[in-house]
Amino acid sequence: MSRRFFNILLFLTLLFSSSAMAVNCQRAVTPLENTICNNDNLHWLDGTLSVVYNQAILKEGIEDINKKYYEWEKLLEKCTSDTCIERAYYAGISSLSDTNRDFKWEGKWWNMRAPNMSGGVIQFSRNAQWSVTLDIRAWAGLNKDEFTAEARRMYGMLVVEKVVDTSNCKLMLIPKHDGSLQVYSNADWGCRLSMPTGVFLDGAYKLSETDPRPKATLLSLGIFPDSVMDDKFRSLVGEDYQNFVNSANVYIYQNDIDNIGARVLSMWVLGAANSRTAIIMYTPKGEIWAGRISPMKGGGLELHYFSTDGSDPRKMPRTLVAWKLRFLDK
Repeated sequence: MSRRFFNILLFLTLLFSSSAMAVNCQRAVTPLENTICNNDNLHWLDGTLSVVYNQAILKEGIEDINKKYYEWEKLLEKCTSDTCIERAYYAGISSLSDTNRDFKWEGKWWNMRAPNMSGGVIQFSRNAQWSVTLDIRAWAGLNKDEFTAEARRMYGMLVVEKVVDTSNCKLMLIPKHDGSLQVYSNADWGCRLSMPTGVFLDGAYKLSETDPRPKATLLSLGIFPDSVMDDKFRSLVGEDYQNFVNSANVYIYQNDIDNIGARVLSMWVLGAANSRTAIIMYTPKGEIWAGRISPMKGGGLELHYFSTDGSDPRKMPRTLVAWKLRFLDK
């Protein structure tokens, strides 16, 4: 069997498996399905279990995971109340996740999936028999906040019913046998409404005293396609390279209005989009134009401009001119 055919087969297997698992609320017909679809918390747990199921298939194989799932499904179908359904979901998620019940919670845990210039740290300040206190710090660019929460132990996991001073933000923390910590939140209807713009708590967390994530580069962020272009840009902008990386908290493609076949990426820092922003434009031939706007010490904003054909702003491509005029009058 070719690798490509195997990948297609695996994709189809996951597609149909997940479709069969997750409750389709547009076609809910049984009392159980309607109960899940009309309860935000149960609907979130149903979606989380579906995600956990697909991840488990990739790790353990569909035969073993389906056996666990069908055994759990029989228990779920016996439920006739919200409380029973909720506990059944927690039991199923714990089973499919292969939860590590001997997990050591102490220490500082860092979100490894947070974007560049964003992050999250969880510490456990009190560890009792039935509950744990969480201290949470999360940020996205300049947007940041700190939270506390009480979590109860359930099937080897930690469940937060509500993060303090939030609008019904719920968390589920799953300890893994590989030493990592997986966190899920009810972001769509709870946590996202309470977090600063761009801040989220979901992700895989790693134990470390300091941020264990590799230092970001424009290459690792996908802004440049290869090391050749990344090295060329480093040579062009010199010490300003890190400032461009620090501007890439959010980065999106932008139209090449010069119509020269260039790739254009606009980037900015959340919470400072009008004062900490940058743009990079480059062609397959290796031509580069880049601009960065930052605050001046005495007030106001200043432009830092670089190009492979010289750094004369009067020769700036129209794409960069249009970008610059959104922030500077001249």
